[in-house]
Amino acid sequence: MIRVIIILFLLTKSVNAECKYSATADVINDKLVNKKETYVCKEEKSFFVRFLTEEEWSKTATMTFLFILENL
Repeated sequence: MIRVIIILFLLTKSVNAECKYSATADVINDKLVNKKETYVCKEEKSFFVRFLTEEEWSKTATMTFLFILENL
């Protein structure tokens, strides 16, 4: 079980995301009114997620899963 956890840990990676922040507000009598903040991040999927979900990797994921089950 520990091997599986280590493999999953190694296949995941830290997220590299492009984030954009913007804020708008109206100023009335030196006070902010109608303040709207938006924070949008765009990030890549990790290899592990792509391996299990994208069509080009589906056969490889299936065969890997069957190989692991066969050898348990």
